[in-house]
Parts: sequence; structure tokens; C-alpha cells
Amino acid sequence: MKKYHLIYTLFTFISLGLFLPACVDMDEDTSGKMTSDDFYSDPSLIPQAVGAAYAELQAYQNHWGVWGFQTVSSDECVVPTRAPSNDWYDGGTWQALHKHEWAVNLDKLNDVWVSLFSGITTCNRVIYDLDTYKEDMEENIYYKYKAEAAVLRSFYYSLILDLFGNVPYIEDYTDEVTSYPQSGRADIYEKLITCITENMDYLDDKPDAENYGRCTKRMAQSMLAKLYLNANVFKGLSSFDPADMNKVIEYCDEIIYSTHYEIVTNFSEPFKVYNKDCAENIFVIPMQNGINSNGDYEFHFHKFSGHNSCREIWGINVGGWNGGCATPDFMDLYDDEDIRKRATFLYGLCYTPEGVPVANPDLDGYQLDLTIEVTSLTAANKWDGARIQKYEYEKGMSGNMNNDFVIYRLADIYYMKAEAILRGGNGSLSELCNDPQFRLIRERANMPVYTPTTLTLDELIRERGREFAWEGWRRQDLIRWNQFARGSWTFKEDKGNNTRDLFPIPYDQITKNTTWEQNPGY
Repeated sequence: MKKYHLIYTLFTFISLGLFLPACVDMDEDTSGKMTSDDFYSDPSLIPQAVGAAYAELQAYQNHWGVWGFQTVSSDECVVPTRAPSNDWYDGGTWQALHKHEWAVNLDKLNDVWVSLFSGITTCNRVIYDLDTYKEDMEENIYYKYKAEAAVLRSFYYSLILDLFGNVPYIEDYTDEVTSYPQSGRADIYEKLITCITENMDYLDDKPDAENYGRCTKRMAQSMLAKLYLNANVFKGLSSFDPADMNKVIEYCDEIIYSTHYEIVTNFSEPFKVYNKDCAENIFVIPMQNGINSNGDYEFHFHKFSGHNSCREIWGINVGGWNGGCATPDFMDLYDDEDIRKRATFLYGLCYTPEGVPVANPDLDGYQLDLTIEVTSLTAANKWDGARIQKYEYEKGMSGNMNNDFVIYRLADIYYMKAEAILRGGNGSLSELCNDPQFRLIRERANMPVYTPTTLTLDELIRERGREFAWEGWRRQDLIRWNQFARGSWTFKEDKGNNTRDLFPIPYDQITKNTTWEQNPGY
């Protein structure tokens, strides 16, 4: 078992006692039990206590989690209802999500809200405990781990800010979320910028085994670059402020010139089963098969997207659920010569790893042929759609995936810098295009490297799709280009306004506080 997984698992259970968002009777008889005092007075246990705050991140990658709402609502993924058995209908939820017709009272959207605010609440509890036991620890230890909890809280908030807009900004853990007033989206944005900036220098500068999967200075700088890149959206501005773009470039350069990370020569390396040593990955969510009894906290792209016959195709011992696939319009972004097309998606005639043709179980006498075309949103064939295989599926796998889920990687840092320059930031596009690391992103894809002439904003939104497909950034990218609610793609039309750029405040939350205002259009 990986050490960081042991930390997460141990403290997921401990959190039931030590880190519940409620008051704890510190005079209670705790004979034979470890208490908060035990953890915070022992420097070797403090990292584990703080580790409890990461637990909710493991729900991020689920198709009903943050990743699912970011991805299925974009042009890169569709979950069609499949004929003849009406698989994946689920009350029309997936169809509505893709067409931007989701309901205000969607239960799973409320689950995302609860999960993210649970992470925030635990961060606040950790900060409270660190403050309480400050005198029992060395000053540098106190500031380091308080900074880690504050930056992690900012990461949870960056997701909520992106999805829901105006929400409560909370720095304690004692009351229900709905008892607090809403804060404006722009105000929360500024609070996040301040919090991260004030805390990041206390974090580890260099990645190592002890801080793997945890907040480091470079993780914090990646988050700042993302926030500044999306500042016009979060602040409600009609245009991009060159000052914000300069901050993007500043933090991207801090990461690039730290020399702690590098673009690897193999596009697939960041997504291998054992990807913890990949030099391109800056921040990941550690995952491990069987680590959590709740399936929503397990990584299972192979089930969500895989055809029923994926056992044979990928040489694994678990069947697919035949759900999400790429939209044909998204597949059109790739040239056939682009290595990323096949590395990211499975399509065409299917074979076992040994090269034996796989039969189509729904068409007697035919080989399984996964088509790029998706014939219908409401009654698709079971073989319709290219399936995700970007993350390596471990041969012989019998449960869920061991790959750690990538959040920030160096290729994204380079492309954020390019975008910031194109949007008015101070920087040389020629110098960037001549950077060997930047060129390698395209070279490893077997595609022509960019020049200042070919690297345009119109090209960059297409390239971000190809490079970061199904990594959870597509919705945010399309919103920045005004191509999300106002965009059109397979089975989805231009909504005519931008109200669907935000999800609604979940019905179960907003009905508990009459002073809260719902997002426009709901």
C-alpha cells in the first residue's frame, strides 16, 4: 500500500471522530484512544492529521463528481441513452446535462456541493486544531501545515467558485453552511488570491515522496495561474485585464524555471498505472483500488466509458458500463496523424492485446467496431462512440484503477502562459515557441510545432481540447472562450445567453436560506 494512501485511508476513518464539523468535548474520557492533542503534539503525526482534509478530493474524478459535471456538459463527452435497454437514461439526467437543460433540483449536483464543502469544513477544523495546539509544536511546523490546509481549502473553493459562483465563504467549522451569507463571486476570487499568496511560501518548494499528492508551492502557483487566467469570468469583466495575464505569466515562469518538472517525451507517461514518478505531473489525487468502500471515491474510467467487452479489449477482469464516449465533433479536432487521438480514445475495430478480433456481442458474426459516430442521444447503439483510454488500464485489473488522477501538469502551465501572452500579457511568443520543452508537447504528438503565426487563440482552444481531453478543464476553457453555453456541438445547440455558464445553487441548499439568491436563469 502506498504511504500517501495509508494516510488518506487512516484519517478518513479518524475524521469520523476527530474532524467532524461539530464541537468536540475535550473533557471526555478518551482512555485508550488517540486525541487531537496526541496528534498535534507529535511532529511525525501532524502531516497525517492534515491529510484528513484531502479525503474529499478522491470523489473529484467520479462521473457524478466535479469531473463529471465539468466534462459531460462540454463538447468532449456525451453519455447517450443506449438502445434497446435504455441504459444510462437515469431519468434523462445525462441527456439534460449534455444539452444544458439540467434541473435546479438535480440530486447529484447537491452531492458535489456537499462533498466540496465537506472538504472545506475539514480544512477549517484542521486550522482550528493547529491554532489550538500551536504552543505544542515548532513554529515552522505550525506555519507549514496551517498553510497547507489553507491552500487546500482554496483549491476546494476554486472548484466551487467555478461551478456555482456566489457561495458562502467560511473560515470556521461550527455551523451549517447554509447559516452563512452568500459572498459575491468576485469577493471570493480576491480572498482566494490573498490566501494562496500569503501562504504558499510556507509550503515545500521541491516535490518529494513526503509531499506527493499534497499542496506544495508549485501546486499553489499552478492554482494562482488558473485563477488569474479566469479572472475576467470570476470578476465579471467583459475583457481580459493585461495585469491579470501578467500574473499568469509570472506564476507559470516560476514553475517552469524552478526546473523541478519537465515535459516527458511520451504523451501517455503522466497517465500510467504507476505515474507517481512522472516528472510532468505537479499535483495529483492519489488513488488506489479498494482503498474506500464508497465506489464514488474510486477511479473507474474503464467502467464509466468502457464497452461491455472491455475485458477482452484491455485484458482486464472487469466489464465496462458502456456509458460516456467522445462526441464526434470533439474527435474532429484531431488529425489522424496526431498520436494523442489513439492514445486518448479507443475506436474502430477492436482486438485483444494479443491481436485476436473481439466479437460484437450485439451483432452475431461481426467484429466489434466502436464507431466515432454516435447515432442518437436518446437511442444510441451499444457500439457507438470512441471510449476513453487515456489512463492506462492495468492488465489483469479486477477492480478499480491505481493510477493517480492528474490535476496540474507542466504542459498546462506552458499552454496557460501561451494563452496569457495571446490575451495581452507581457511576453514573447517567439521565445516561447522556441523553447524546447514547449516544442516537445507538439513533437511527442507527431504534430508540427507552433510558430508565432500558427499559435492563435482559435487554434489554442482546439489544442487544449486535444492535449487535455477528459482531464476536467474543458468546461472552464470553453467558458473563457465564450463557447460553452453559447457553443454548439453534437446534440447541443447555442443556448442564446450565458446563464448556463454557471450551475444553479443546489435546491436542497438554497431553500434553507431565504437570503441567498439563485444564479440568473434558474
